[in-house]
Amino acid sequence: MSIIKYRLQYLQQSVLYRHLSRKRRQWKLRKQLSTADPLRVVVGAGPTEFHGWFQTDKEILDVTSRSDWDALFVPESIDLLLSEHMLEHLSQAEARSAVALCYRYLKRGGLFRVAVPDGYRRDPAYAAAAASKSEGHQVVYNIDTLSALLQSVGFTTTPLEYFDAQEQFHAFAWDGADGLIQRSLPFDSQQEFRRGELFYTSVIVDARKP
Repeated sequence: MSIIKYRLQYLQQSVLYRHLSRKRRQWKLRKQLSTADPLRVVVGAGPTEFHGWFQTDKEILDVTSRSDWDALFVPESIDLLLSEHMLEHLSQAEARSAVALCYRYLKRGGLFRVAVPDGYRRDPAYAAAAASKSEGHQVVYNIDTLSALLQSVGFTTTPLEYFDAQEQFHAFAWDGADGLIQRSLPFDSQQEFRRGELFYTSVIVDARKP
């Protein structure tokens, strides 16, 4: 067998292995999800872990793929969804697909808590980080564009933390039990983003399915 054929065969086997491994992880998680009450899910979680929540990332749930959602969830079965700094890594079209799927799989009355970097916050260090292509950011949202995106698929929205177009900061009390956002007024302490009494802040919006 030539080296080229051997390498191709190895690659095919490796792709197949990763596919089967992913399916096995999805099957295992679906079994756990089937008995959860309430069902609380973090999308784009990365290394984040919260007690009582199921963490997912692209390796197990591509948020833009209906087949991935179907592999794990029944429509209108999720009580709470949480996304912190995930949507900005998607194109505008991908983000709309993702939030539409979040809407589809949430229960009636279910809550989707969303946080993204804030495009209306303009201090240089923050603005550079928010728009960082090296971090994979594709879209910079603000309170107006994020709310419009969520409302376009049927959500009603309640802003929790944000800068407005005049760069004034607004914050309202919110319950971390409904989804804890780490890059927020109560929880962040990154000195490089300090601005008066603020550190790293996000646009945080509660999106509810009527």
